[in-house]
Formats: sequence, C-alpha cells, structure tokens
Amino acid sequence: MAWEIVVNDSKLIKAIKNELESKSLFVKPIYREGSKSVIRTGIDDADDEVLGRYGSCKRWYELDRGDTDGGNQIVRYTRKYLIDHNCLSQELMEFVPLRYTIYTPLLLFNNSEKSFNNDNWNRFFAAHDPQDFFAGLAQCFPQVTHIAINMPIVESDTMRRPFQLHPLYGEFNGKLSANYWLHPTQQDFENTLWCHTVQNGIHQYWAPMFTMFSRGNIKEKKRILDTFEGIEGNDVVDLYAGIGYFTLSYLKRGARNCFCFELNPWSTQALKRGVTANGFNSEKVHVYTENNINALERIKNFEPKDLRIRHINLGLLPSSKDGWSIAQSIIHYQDSLSDENHKVTLHIHENVHVDRLQDGTFIQSTIDHLSMDRNHNYSATHLERIKTFAPDVWHVCLDVDVHGKSKN
Repeated sequence: MAWEIVVNDSKLIKAIKNELESKSLFVKPIYREGSKSVIRTGIDDADDEVLGRYGSCKRWYELDRGDTDGGNQIVRYTRKYLIDHNCLSQELMEFVPLRYTIYTPLLLFNNSEKSFNNDNWNRFFAAHDPQDFFAGLAQCFPQVTHIAINMPIVESDTMRRPFQLHPLYGEFNGKLSANYWLHPTQQDFENTLWCHTVQNGIHQYWAPMFTMFSRGNIKEKKRILDTFEGIEGNDVVDLYAGIGYFTLSYLKRGARNCFCFELNPWSTQALKRGVTANGFNSEKVHVYTENNINALERIKNFEPKDLRIRHINLGLLPSSKDGWSIAQSIIHYQDSLSDENHKVTLHIHENVHVDRLQDGTFIQSTIDHLSMDRNHNYSATHLERIKTFAPDVWHVCLDVDVHGKSKN
C-alpha cells in the first residue's frame, strides 16, 4: 500500500514530480480523473513531508515497487555494470529483480522468480565478485548499507522468525552467544543489524535476521489512530505484540497501560526500542517475553483493583483463535473487580476465505463461538479487510464489542 496525491492545481504537478523523482518515489504514469490529476507515489507513511506539503487530498492504492523509479535505477545500474565487465546478456537481465522495499539501512528484495538468487546470477557470481556488484548497487540508494532477499516465513514456527532471509551484502550479525535465538544477551542485540521505518509518524525498529516486518499492517495501524474509541486513559492488552505493530499506535493515542505478550525476545527488544524512539513513557508498557497463556495471572499481579481494559488485540495469523478464551478470561476478571458494566472491544485477526466473508459465516461462527460465554453479550461492529494473504484469502480484523450482562 502507498499514497497517491489528487492534484487540483496543475501548476503543482511538476514540483511534486521533481521532488518524488529526487527520492526515487515517483510512480508512473500521472493520470487524469475529470479535471484533476492523480500522482502516484512510493510513500507509505501518512506523515511524510511531501504529503504534508501537497497531500491535502490523498488516498491509498496498491503499489508494486517495481513501478517506481528505483526499479528502473536497479536495471540501469545492472546493465552498466555488466557492460563494463563485458558480461551483458539477456539471460541475466531478464532476472534482475524489481520488487523491493527499503528499510533503512536495508534494501530488501521480494522473493520472486526475478532474483539475484536465480541460477543464472549464481553462475555469474561464481565467476565475479558479488561484493563488488552489490557495493555499487547499495550506492544507488541513499543510506543503504545492506542488501538481502526476503524469503517465506516457515508457517509452523509460532514465533514467525525469518529463518530463510538471504543476505547478499553487508554484515548482518557479529559474534553472537550460543543461545542467541531464545536467550539473547545485550551484546547480541548490539552485534546485530537493526532496521528502521516510520509509518503514520511512528518509528519502528526490528532485527531482520530475527524478526519479520509486515508493512501490510499499516492500514490497521492507521485505523487504530483514527477510529478506535476509548483509548486515551484506558488500558490495552496486546496478546500477540510482535515488534509493537499495534502497541505503538495505542500508545500514541494515549493508552494508560499496554500489557504486551510476545514469545520472541528479539521482537520484545524491538518493541522496547520503538517505545524509546517515539518518546513514549516506558512505565506504561508492560512487556512479557512469554506465552500469553499466563496473561491473566500477569494482569492480576498489576494493580488488580484499578483495571480499565478497553481494547484487547488478537493479531496472530493465520488464526488468533487460541487467544480468544484468554481474552475472555481477562474480561471476566475485570468484571469481578467492579459492579460497573465495562465495554471491551476485541480485535480478532484471521485469514479467511472470501466465500466465508461474502456469505457472513465467518462473522456468525465467530460470534457463536464467543457467545458460549453466557455472562456477556458479543456483537460484531466492524469487519476490516486488511490485505490479501493468498488467492481468495483475506487477512481481516473483526471488531467485537463485549458487554457484561446485568448482574441483578
């Protein structure tokens, strides 16, 4: 997803285009909608300075990064390099990758058929120095010092770790301790490459060798910032916190406390770095590097008479169903502390086939399952289609309001 700018004043088109081109963020072509012009960009941050100047009317669209000038820049560099080394061939050029994302300081290529890991390129690099080639490629992009190919996450890995990230250039890890995956030391954190991006004005950090980053969640983060009710001054539980995808948005909205549960210690370190970088109060963020099965006990140990949990985030794919009963137990506990009838909203993330979305069976089956709890009323208030996960499969978030039934 990226932003496109709808321009009423044609005199601004050249200035916008030139600025985007200088940052390799211009996406061809400019097209017309009635009397207006639409300029597509490679910008995915709503608070980007270009949008601030020109984006009074802006909207989302689906971006293929190969359409940006940066994609052409990769082709130009590769062609020149091969010509300079008397190696220009169609067999190599047809597999030059175009789809990529820059997460400072990393240039990350998508996993695709067009790849520098293609057999033709592997044969080329066996005869030529790949570090020389990639060093020149990195210089095409300001602030890029590392290059890698993104590879699919192992679906069976509950911690969603990028075991198969394929480094191409730059040192990603220095010397690490023996048990760096499960019990990393502070020195391990210091000896590892960390990436940075800004989305919706929020700084996020992660170590690409140890945690994944999902840029497709940007719409849902924006929804938290713009539309979620009752965040300021209330508490939030994030049962699958990751690197703070959603936690940081709740904090920006003024959440009183965020209780965060995450198995991967590299992800919780990333979350803590994000909290610091954004200037949030770390005393509001209670991070537990452990299974969320203990969430209720952890929350009981925290000021049990002063809970104001308003939102519970269940952001695990392909299904967060294992966390539903945990969320319900937390709601039951909060109800036991007061005679007030608190409203809590569950944000349930799932991968769902389009047929179950169109016929309503996903929503109905979810509400039916939750309603086996006879002490509360459950009502679906919104279904957000976040992104396609596979053909005919959507990553969605279902908002469910939970009200305690009368205690009289």
